[in-house]
Amino acid sequence: MSGRGAKAILSVAALVIGRSAWAQSFTPDPGSWRPVAYTDLIFPVGEAEAYASIWQDRLDESNRRLASEATNLGHAEMSLAVGNRSAREWHFAINFQSKLVALTVLDTPVVCTDEYPSPSRAARIRVCPMRLVTIEGERYTIRDGAACFLEKEPTGQAEDSSATATFAAYDVGSRSIKLHSVVSHQEIAQCAQIVPLH
Repeated sequence: MSGRGAKAILSVAALVIGRSAWAQSFTPDPGSWRPVAYTDLIFPVGEAEAYASIWQDRLDESNRRLASEATNLGHAEMSLAVGNRSAREWHFAINFQSKLVALTVLDTPVVCTDEYPSPSRAARIRVCPMRLVTIEGERYTIRDGAACFLEKEPTGQAEDSSATATFAAYDVGSRSIKLHSVVSHQEIAQCAQIVPLH
């Protein structure tokens, strides 16, 4: 990550720590599997501002590429659009009182690098950029990687909220975050992942 990107993260660290939702007491039972939380980053407000800041360099890159593609296709008005076009993320955050860990995955039309076959029309399974951010006092670390992002399809049949979802849990013994995804209740083996905190 560039120095400019690192400075952006430092500023977001202050923003994140200041948010009451993030500055609560430690996360209860972090080892339980729970669904990740999704945030719309098109016009980020509130907590979404923190995640947009974490991804600002990639959002800028995505916006430039989408504007360029729109202009090349003769849709000049698209290049003037505001906001982060079609941008969203999911995250799993753990507050250890002395430090905050956030795992976040970004999805835009141009930043994801691959797609796995989906067992259902309920969702597309994309491989998108991942960042693990650890904030401890005024110190922070950022690690880049990749993880699955399930794009739910409006044409898919109605199903319960747990049928197509990504789940995360913190494994105390290995000090790592575990991930797994299901589409229409079918486990997606390629999406299972263990992300060490150190």
